[in-house]
Amino acid sequence: MTMVMVLLFSVTGFADWGDYDMTYTPYYSTYEYTVTAGESLYVVLCDVSVSLRYYPSMDADVITQVPLGSRVTFLSDVGNGYLLVDYNGLQGYILSYYLDYYEPQNYAGDCGWIVNVNYSASLRSLPSTDSYAYLQIPAGAMVTNIADVNDEFYQVTYNGITGYVLKYLVYTGY
Repeated sequence: MTMVMVLLFSVTGFADWGDYDMTYTPYYSTYEYTVTAGESLYVVLCDVSVSLRYYPSMDADVITQVPLGSRVTFLSDVGNGYLLVDYNGLQGYILSYYLDYYEPQNYAGDCGWIVNVNYSASLRSLPSTDSYAYLQIPAGAMVTNIADVNDEFYQVTYNGITGYVLKYLVYTGY
């Protein structure tokens, strides 16, 4: 009969890791490049914002919310999936999963066409389906100056009037 002994260790999330060599590779780091202190990272992979926390833990209080696409300054990796960053003079911790060293790019194109409607698409005053639709753009009509504003809407210009149209109603060719 073979006996197996299992030892469980508890490690706090606030430990000083010192020179401890972590074996995982954070999202913000690849075999080609690793971010160093003082470099910029950008908030990605969230709907609106991520929490900047006082300590590197989900249980820590939130200092503030950092909006999607915002730039933060990398200070250090604490080794438990969190990074110490500076956001507008506030230092705190954000999960590395939500940070990337590539600045997010918004698509901006010259023109596209209204599709996926029987008659027309609403040109809205704000990028929300709750906002006022002040113009109807006919199916197949060309829109210009297309800019990506959020997950649902493009900002477009139709006959010299600028507003917002649901993305799935605009064919850009991409």
